[in-house]
Amino acid sequence: MQIKKFTADSYWAAMQQVKKEWGEDALVLNTRAVRPRRIPGRGGSGKPRVELTAARDFPGKPRQPAASAETAPPEPQAALVPEDGGEGNFKAMVYALLSQTDKARAMGLKGHQLTLYRQLVDSGINETLAAKMFEHSEPAGGDASQAVCKRSLTDLMRRVLVCKGPIRPAANRPKVAAFVGPTGVGKTTTIAKLAAQCVIREKKTAALITLDTYRIGAVDQLKVYGEIMRVPVETAGGPDEFRKLLDKYSDRDYVFVDTMGRSHGDHAYADQLSEILGRCAAVETHLVLSVTLQEKIFSEAFRQFSRLALDRVLFTKLDEGVSYGPMFNFSLRTKLPFSYFTTGQRVPEDIEVAARDKVIRLIFN
Repeated sequence: MQIKKFTADSYWAAMQQVKKEWGEDALVLNTRAVRPRRIPGRGGSGKPRVELTAARDFPGKPRQPAASAETAPPEPQAALVPEDGGEGNFKAMVYALLSQTDKARAMGLKGHQLTLYRQLVDSGINETLAAKMFEHSEPAGGDASQAVCKRSLTDLMRRVLVCKGPIRPAANRPKVAAFVGPTGVGKTTTIAKLAAQCVIREKKTAALITLDTYRIGAVDQLKVYGEIMRVPVETAGGPDEFRKLLDKYSDRDYVFVDTMGRSHGDHAYADQLSEILGRCAAVETHLVLSVTLQEKIFSEAFRQFSRLALDRVLFTKLDEGVSYGPMFNFSLRTKLPFSYFTTGQRVPEDIEVAARDKVIRLIFN
């Protein structure tokens, strides 16, 4: 690593020196104001200047060739996703030593962007991803107020977030929707909310099938909801039983399938589910995640259940969440559309169709 100090009349002038000498790969480690040394007989100490300490990787390292002018610009969603999450490289090592504001400036952000950047990072959005969002949303000319910058930023977020709820009935056959995910995320209660909305509000018919043959309490809970809604509840222990139950309720508008929560490392269970749900060619599979989980578990659960050909993701317990940026990170990394959000325990009230603006409001609040 090389470290060098650059001095100029302003921060931006010093940055230009850094970029001219070391290029865009240089990182700003520290910025401070310095006064020229007083010279006897010449009066005051003069106007303060800016001293900028920068670093770069070892010289001589080959640089990536510049992109051709004929190269098509990347899609916003693909371009935003950091390849390595901002870890495991030289920049990540240096970023760990910097304050949040220094990191933002090292990434080339401007003064009016710093407050918004801190909001995004504090909400849980990946630092590298947050910086790229400004890069792809900066208004023409690059000189705008914070309000203009925020509008451009939220417009970009609306473009890259994908929402595809609600669950729609199928033609001439039941709509089969299965819900999978880690233990404790609220799959059973969520299914009860969706079934109640279909039966009570939409006046449709439904059946509930649980594949959870281990937790008796979960089956009993689903049966209580079924009795209240006058909806049949059945248990399938394997592929053959599941196929027979689908045939039995082939006259229903909806069949909701509950599954057992397992550790995100239990890939054998995901294989079992794949074998069972494979008996229905048109099953719509929703990955259920709670915003109270660690973001790493989001990724592990996606990896675990991705062999089921996931269709959408449903986030629960938004009323208990602290940070909502990980939802945005997950959406961009997996390209999995949102279906629903749940916001409490009440059945069927506390569930809503996922909306982009809801995610954006949660992030900026």
